[in-house]
Amino acid sequence: MPIVEQDNMLCPIELRPIPAEPLVSILVSNYNYARYIGDSIQSALDQTYTNLELIVCDDGSTDDSISVIEEYERKDPRLRFIRKRNEGQASGFNAAFAASRGEIIALLDSDDLFLPHKVERIVANFQANPDSGFGLHRIIRINANLQRQGVWPMSAALPKGWYGSRLMEDGGILAFMPPTSGLSLRRQVADRIFPLPLESPLVKCPDQLITRLAPLITNVTREDEALSQYRLHSNNNYGQDRVTAAFFKRELEYCDALWGAQERFLKTIDPRLAEDFQPVSLSHYILYNKFLYARLAKSPDVRYHYDLFMASLTSLERRDVRYLWFWKISPYLPYVVFDFAFNLMTRQSWLKQLVARMKKMS
Repeated sequence: MPIVEQDNMLCPIELRPIPAEPLVSILVSNYNYARYIGDSIQSALDQTYTNLELIVCDDGSTDDSISVIEEYERKDPRLRFIRKRNEGQASGFNAAFAASRGEIIALLDSDDLFLPHKVERIVANFQANPDSGFGLHRIIRINANLQRQGVWPMSAALPKGWYGSRLMEDGGILAFMPPTSGLSLRRQVADRIFPLPLESPLVKCPDQLITRLAPLITNVTREDEALSQYRLHSNNNYGQDRVTAAFFKRELEYCDALWGAQERFLKTIDPRLAEDFQPVSLSHYILYNKFLYARLAKSPDVRYHYDLFMASLTSLERRDVRYLWFWKISPYLPYVVFDFAFNLMTRQSWLKQLVARMKKMS
Protein backbone atom coordinates (compact mmCIF):
# COMPACT_ATOMS: atom_id res chain seq x y z
CA MET A 1 0.00 0.00 0.00
CA PRO A 2 1.26 3.55 -0.69
CA ILE A 3 2.34 5.58 2.34
CA VAL A 4 2.59 8.99 0.68
CA GLU A 5 -0.51 11.14 0.51
CA GLN A 6 -1.16 14.27 -1.52
CA ASP A 7 1.12 17.24 -0.85
CA ASN A 8 4.00 14.83 -0.26
CA MET A 9 2.84 13.89 3.25
CA LEU A 10 3.86 10.64 4.93
CA CYS A 11 1.08 8.42 6.28
CA PRO A 12 0.91 4.94 7.90
CA ILE A 13 0.76 1.80 5.82
CA GLU A 14 -2.46 -0.19 5.83
CA LEU A 15 -2.24 -3.38 7.90
CA ARG A 16 -4.17 -6.58 7.22
CA PRO A 17 -6.40 -7.99 10.00
CA ILE A 18 -4.48 -9.86 12.66
CA PRO A 19 -5.47 -13.53 13.28
CA ALA A 20 -7.10 -14.59 16.55
CA GLU A 21 -4.02 -16.55 17.59
CA PRO A 22 -1.16 -15.30 15.40
CA LEU A 23 2.15 -17.10 15.20
CA VAL A 24 4.80 -15.05 17.00
CA SER A 25 8.42 -15.30 15.86
CA ILE A 26 10.99 -14.49 18.54
CA LEU A 27 14.33 -13.56 16.97
CA VAL A 28 17.67 -13.84 18.77
CA SER A 29 21.12 -12.87 17.48
CA ASN A 30 23.87 -14.34 19.64
CA TYR A 31 27.61 -13.84 19.76
CA ASN A 32 29.76 -15.27 22.57
CA TYR A 33 27.06 -15.07 25.24
CA ALA A 34 27.20 -18.70 26.32
CA ARG A 35 26.84 -17.64 29.95
CA TYR A 36 23.53 -15.88 29.23
CA ILE A 37 21.94 -17.43 26.13
CA GLY A 38 20.48 -20.44 27.96
CA ASP A 39 18.47 -18.21 30.30
CA SER A 40 17.28 -16.09 27.37
CA ILE A 41 16.11 -19.15 25.43
CA GLN A 42 14.33 -20.57 28.46
CA SER A 43 12.50 -17.30 29.08
CA ALA A 44 11.22 -17.34 25.48
CA LEU A 45 10.08 -20.96 25.66
CA ASP A 46 8.36 -20.48 29.04
CA GLN A 47 5.80 -18.02 27.67
CA THR A 48 2.12 -18.28 28.63
CA TYR A 49 1.37 -17.79 24.93
CA THR A 50 2.37 -20.98 23.14
CA ASN A 51 1.84 -20.34 19.40
CA LEU A 52 5.39 -19.18 18.87
CA GLU A 53 8.63 -20.06 17.18
CA LEU A 54 12.05 -19.14 18.56
CA ILE A 55 14.74 -18.57 15.95
CA VAL A 56 18.25 -18.27 17.32
CA CYS A 57 21.07 -17.23 15.00
CA ASP A 58 24.60 -17.72 16.28
CA ASP A 59 26.84 -15.14 14.65
CA GLY A 60 30.12 -17.07 14.65
CA SER A 61 30.60 -17.53 18.40
CA THR A 62 33.94 -18.85 19.63
CA ASP A 63 32.78 -19.76 23.15
CA ASP A 64 30.39 -22.56 24.19
CA SER A 65 27.27 -20.85 22.80
CA ILE A 66 26.62 -23.47 20.11
CA SER A 67 26.55 -26.40 22.52
CA VAL A 68 24.20 -24.49 24.84
CA ILE A 69 21.81 -23.63 22.01
CA GLU A 70 21.90 -27.16 20.56
CA GLU A 71 20.91 -28.59 23.94
CA TYR A 72 17.75 -26.46 23.97
CA GLU A 73 17.09 -27.26 20.31
CA ARG A 74 16.96 -30.97 21.15
CA LYS A 75 14.44 -30.35 23.92
CA ASP A 76 11.90 -28.11 22.15
CA PRO A 77 10.91 -28.30 18.45
CA ARG A 78 9.78 -24.65 18.51
CA LEU A 79 13.44 -23.59 18.56
CA ARG A 80 15.10 -23.25 15.16
CA PHE A 81 18.88 -22.82 15.19
CA ILE A 82 20.91 -21.04 12.51
CA ARG A 83 24.71 -20.93 12.45
CA LYS A 84 26.72 -18.45 10.40
CA ARG A 85 30.05 -16.66 10.28
CA ASN A 86 30.51 -13.51 12.31
CA GLU A 87 29.16 -10.39 10.60
CA GLY A 88 27.62 -8.42 13.48
CA GLN A 89 24.41 -8.38 15.50
CA ALA A 90 22.22 -6.98 12.73
CA SER A 91 23.29 -9.79 10.41
CA GLY A 92 22.12 -12.34 12.96
CA PHE A 93 18.70 -10.71 13.15
CA ASN A 94 18.57 -10.64 9.35
CA ALA A 95 19.19 -14.37 9.14
CA ALA A 96 16.65 -15.11 11.88
CA PHE A 97 14.00 -12.93 10.25
CA ALA A 98 14.56 -14.55 6.84
CA ALA A 99 13.77 -17.92 8.43
CA SER A 100 10.74 -16.69 10.37
CA ARG A 101 7.05 -17.24 9.57
CA GLY A 102 5.24 -15.27 12.27
CA GLU A 103 2.66 -12.52 11.87
CA ILE A 104 4.25 -10.80 14.87
CA ILE A 105 8.01 -10.41 15.25
CA ALA A 106 9.47 -10.03 18.77
CA LEU A 107 13.15 -9.29 19.33
CA LEU A 108 15.19 -10.71 22.21
CA ASP A 109 18.82 -9.92 22.99
CA SER A 110 20.81 -13.03 23.85
CA ASP A 111 21.63 -11.70 27.32
CA ASP A 112 18.09 -10.52 28.15
CA LEU A 113 14.98 -12.23 29.51
CA PHE A 114 11.28 -12.18 28.62
CA LEU A 115 8.84 -12.18 31.53
CA PRO A 116 6.41 -15.14 31.23
CA HIS A 117 3.40 -13.13 29.99
CA LYS A 118 5.37 -10.89 27.58
CA VAL A 119 4.23 -12.49 24.30
CA GLU A 120 0.64 -12.86 25.48
CA ARG A 121 0.55 -9.14 26.28
CA ILE A 122 2.04 -7.92 23.01
CA VAL A 123 -0.36 -10.09 21.00
CA ALA A 124 -3.32 -8.64 22.93
CA ASN A 125 -1.97 -5.13 22.44
CA PHE A 126 -1.63 -5.51 18.67
CA GLN A 127 -5.13 -6.99 18.51
CA ALA A 128 -6.52 -4.05 20.50
CA ASN A 129 -4.68 -1.61 18.19
CA PRO A 130 -5.04 -3.13 14.70
CA ASP A 131 -3.75 0.02 12.96
CA SER A 132 -0.42 -0.13 14.83
CA GLY A 133 2.50 -2.12 13.47
CA PHE A 134 5.22 -1.25 15.98
CA GLY A 135 4.95 -2.20 19.66
CA LEU A 136 6.89 -0.95 22.67
CA HIS A 137 7.00 -1.70 26.36
CA ARG A 138 9.16 -0.77 29.32
CA ILE A 139 12.06 -2.98 30.37
CA ILE A 140 13.46 -3.82 33.79
CA ARG A 141 17.18 -3.15 34.06
CA ILE A 142 19.07 -5.89 35.90
CA ASN A 143 22.74 -6.51 36.54
CA ALA A 144 24.70 -9.63 35.65
CA ASN A 145 23.48 -11.25 38.89
CA LEU A 146 19.79 -10.54 38.07
CA GLN A 147 19.49 -7.79 40.69
CA ARG A 148 16.99 -5.08 39.74
CA GLN A 149 18.53 -1.77 38.64
CA GLY A 150 15.39 0.19 37.75
CA VAL A 151 12.96 0.46 34.84
CA TRP A 152 13.50 2.15 31.45
CA PRO A 153 12.02 4.55 30.79
CA MET A 154 11.52 5.17 34.49
CA SER A 155 8.78 7.82 34.44
CA ALA A 156 8.55 9.31 30.93
CA ALA A 157 5.64 8.17 28.75
CA LEU A 158 6.42 5.75 25.94
CA PRO A 159 5.48 6.98 22.46
CA LYS A 160 2.03 6.05 21.12
CA GLY A 161 0.33 6.99 17.86
CA TRP A 162 1.55 8.38 14.54
CA TYR A 163 4.94 10.11 14.52
CA GLY A 164 5.94 10.01 10.85
CA SER A 165 5.28 13.68 10.11
CA ARG A 166 6.94 14.82 13.33
CA LEU A 167 10.04 12.73 12.63
CA MET A 168 10.33 14.35 9.22
CA GLU A 169 10.42 17.77 10.85
CA ASP A 170 12.88 17.21 13.71
CA GLY A 171 15.64 14.99 12.35
CA GLY A 172 14.04 11.59 12.84
CA ILE A 173 14.60 11.03 16.56
CA LEU A 174 11.89 9.69 18.85
CA ALA A 175 12.78 9.86 22.54
CA PHE A 176 12.47 7.26 25.30
CA MET A 177 12.57 4.20 23.10
CA PRO A 178 13.33 0.86 24.81
CA PRO A 179 16.18 -1.39 23.65
CA THR A 180 15.88 -4.60 21.61
CA SER A 181 13.91 -6.74 24.04
CA GLY A 182 11.20 -4.07 24.35
CA LEU A 183 10.41 -4.00 20.62
CA SER A 184 7.95 -5.95 18.46
CA LEU A 185 6.66 -5.56 14.91
CA ARG A 186 3.81 -6.66 12.69
CA ARG A 187 5.21 -8.65 9.80
CA GLN A 188 4.12 -6.14 7.16
CA VAL A 189 6.26 -3.53 8.88
CA ALA A 190 9.20 -5.86 9.37
CA ASP A 191 9.07 -6.84 5.69
CA ARG A 192 9.73 -3.20 4.76
CA ILE A 193 12.62 -2.79 7.23
CA PHE A 194 14.53 -6.07 6.86
CA PRO A 195 17.19 -6.88 5.87
CA LEU A 196 18.94 -4.37 8.11
CA PRO A 197 22.07 -2.66 6.75
CA LEU A 198 25.39 -4.11 7.88
CA GLU A 199 27.78 -1.17 7.60
CA SER A 200 29.40 0.19 10.76
CA PRO A 201 28.13 1.44 13.16
CA LEU A 202 24.59 0.43 12.12
CA VAL A 203 25.42 -3.26 12.40
CA LYS A 204 26.04 -2.69 16.13
CA CYS A 205 22.72 -0.99 16.90
CA PRO A 206 19.90 -2.80 15.07
CA ASP A 207 17.39 -1.89 17.78
CA GLN A 208 18.05 1.84 17.34
CA LEU A 209 17.72 1.49 13.58
CA ILE A 210 14.34 -0.22 13.95
CA THR A 211 13.13 2.51 16.32
CA ARG A 212 14.13 5.11 13.68
CA LEU A 213 12.52 3.36 10.70
CA ALA A 214 9.32 1.71 11.95
CA PRO A 215 7.62 4.94 13.14
CA LEU A 216 8.09 6.39 9.64
CA ILE A 217 5.62 3.88 8.20
CA THR A 218 3.27 2.78 11.00
CA ASN A 219 1.51 3.83 14.18
CA VAL A 220 3.20 3.00 17.47
CA THR A 221 1.44 1.14 20.27
CA ARG A 222 2.68 0.59 23.80
CA GLU A 223 2.33 -1.46 26.95
CA ASP A 224 3.21 0.65 29.98
CA GLU A 225 4.16 -2.41 32.03
CA ALA A 226 7.74 -3.73 31.91
CA LEU A 227 7.67 -7.09 30.11
CA SER A 228 11.38 -7.88 29.65
CA GLN A 229 14.58 -7.73 31.66
CA TYR A 230 17.58 -5.94 30.16
CA ARG A 231 20.88 -7.16 31.54
CA LEU A 232 23.51 -4.50 32.24
CA HIS A 233 27.13 -5.60 32.09
CA SER A 234 30.46 -4.38 30.79
CA ASN A 235 30.02 -5.87 27.30
CA ASN A 236 26.79 -4.18 26.24
CA ASN A 237 26.25 -0.63 25.02
CA TYR A 238 24.62 0.77 28.14
CA GLY A 239 26.12 -1.25 30.97
CA GLN A 240 28.68 1.25 32.21
CA ASP A 241 28.23 2.75 35.68
CA ARG A 242 29.02 6.32 34.64
CA VAL A 243 28.11 8.49 31.69
CA THR A 244 31.28 9.86 30.11
CA ALA A 245 32.34 11.95 27.12
CA ALA A 246 32.99 8.71 25.21
CA PHE A 247 29.33 7.76 25.62
CA PHE A 248 28.13 10.97 23.97
CA LYS A 249 30.75 10.76 21.23
CA ARG A 250 29.46 7.31 20.31
CA GLU A 251 25.85 8.46 20.54
CA LEU A 252 26.52 11.32 18.11
CA GLU A 253 28.21 8.94 15.67
CA TYR A 254 25.24 6.57 15.87
CA CYS A 255 22.75 9.39 15.33
CA ASP A 256 24.52 10.58 12.18
CA ALA A 257 24.57 7.05 10.76
CA LEU A 258 20.95 6.41 11.74
CA TRP A 259 19.80 9.63 10.07
CA GLY A 260 21.58 8.55 6.89
CA ALA A 261 19.77 5.20 7.02
CA GLN A 262 16.45 7.00 7.47
CA GLU A 263 17.16 9.24 4.49
CA ARG A 264 17.95 6.23 2.29
CA PHE A 265 14.80 4.50 3.54
CA LEU A 266 12.66 7.51 2.69
CA LYS A 267 14.13 7.58 -0.83
CA THR A 268 12.81 4.06 -1.39
CA ILE A 269 9.32 5.36 -0.59
CA ASP A 270 9.46 8.64 -2.50
CA PRO A 271 12.58 10.72 -3.32
CA ARG A 272 10.66 13.86 -2.39
CA LEU A 273 10.40 12.67 1.20
CA ALA A 274 14.17 12.43 1.51
CA GLU A 275 14.47 15.99 0.22
CA ASP A 276 12.04 17.22 2.91
CA PHE A 277 13.71 15.25 5.74
CA GLN A 278 15.19 17.80 8.14
CA PRO A 279 18.88 17.45 9.17
CA VAL A 280 19.51 15.63 12.43
CA SER A 281 21.89 18.42 13.45
CA LEU A 282 18.83 20.61 14.16
CA SER A 283 17.34 18.14 16.63
CA HIS A 284 17.14 19.16 20.28
CA TYR A 285 18.47 15.72 21.22
CA ILE A 286 21.60 16.24 19.13
CA LEU A 287 22.22 19.71 20.55
CA TYR A 288 21.84 18.23 24.04
CA ASN A 289 24.36 15.49 23.27
CA LYS A 290 26.84 17.91 21.67
CA PHE A 291 26.76 20.16 24.71
CA LEU A 292 27.28 17.26 27.12
CA TYR A 293 30.09 15.84 25.02
CA ALA A 294 31.81 19.24 24.91
CA ARG A 295 31.35 19.73 28.66
CA LEU A 296 32.57 16.29 29.70
CA ALA A 297 35.42 16.34 27.16
CA LYS A 298 36.48 19.79 28.46
CA SER A 299 36.19 21.19 24.94
CA PRO A 300 37.09 24.87 24.37
CA ASP A 301 33.85 25.40 22.39
CA VAL A 302 31.57 24.30 25.23
CA ARG A 303 29.96 27.73 25.46
CA TYR A 304 29.04 27.65 21.77
CA HIS A 305 27.30 24.28 22.17
CA TYR A 306 25.67 25.42 25.41
CA ASP A 307 24.09 28.44 23.71
CA LEU A 308 22.69 26.26 20.90
CA PHE A 309 21.35 23.75 23.40
CA MET A 310 19.66 26.41 25.54
CA ALA A 311 18.13 28.02 22.45
CA SER A 312 16.61 24.66 21.54
CA LEU A 313 14.90 24.50 24.93
CA THR A 314 12.74 27.46 24.00
CA SER A 315 11.02 25.32 21.36
CA LEU A 316 9.95 22.78 23.99
CA GLU A 317 7.04 23.12 26.36
CA ARG A 318 8.27 24.01 29.83
CA ARG A 319 6.83 20.82 31.30
CA ASP A 320 9.04 18.79 28.94
CA VAL A 321 12.28 20.39 30.20
CA ARG A 322 13.64 18.51 33.19
CA TYR A 323 16.18 20.09 35.53
CA LEU A 324 15.98 23.47 33.77
CA TRP A 325 17.62 25.12 36.78
CA PHE A 326 20.60 22.80 36.42
CA TRP A 327 21.07 23.49 32.72
CA LYS A 328 21.06 27.23 33.38
CA ILE A 329 23.98 27.00 35.81
CA SER A 330 25.80 24.07 34.20
CA PRO A 331 28.50 26.06 32.31
CA TYR A 332 29.59 27.73 35.53
CA LEU A 333 29.97 24.61 37.67
CA PRO A 334 33.46 23.21 38.31
CA TYR A 335 34.06 20.15 36.15
CA VAL A 336 34.06 17.71 39.10
CA VAL A 337 30.79 19.14 40.40
CA PHE A 338 29.14 19.02 36.96
CA ASP A 339 30.30 15.44 36.33
CA PHE A 340 29.03 14.26 39.72
CA ALA A 341 25.70 16.12 39.49
CA PHE A 342 24.95 15.02 35.93
CA ASN A 343 25.65 11.36 36.69
CA LEU A 344 23.54 11.64 39.83
CA MET A 345 20.62 12.96 37.76
CA THR A 346 20.88 10.38 34.99
CA ARG A 347 21.54 7.22 37.00
CA GLN A 348 18.59 5.30 38.42
CA SER A 349 19.27 5.35 42.16
CA TRP A 350 17.13 3.32 44.55
CA LEU A 351 15.48 6.55 45.69
CA LYS A 352 14.47 7.51 42.14
CA GLN A 353 13.09 4.03 41.57
CA LEU A 354 11.05 4.24 44.76
CA VAL A 355 9.61 7.63 43.83
CA ALA A 356 8.73 6.41 40.34
CA ARG A 357 6.91 3.37 41.76
CA MET A 358 4.97 5.53 44.23
CA LYS A 359 3.89 7.88 41.41
CA LYS A 360 2.71 4.92 39.36
CA MET A 361 0.64 3.56 42.27
CA SER A 362 -0.92 6.95 43.09
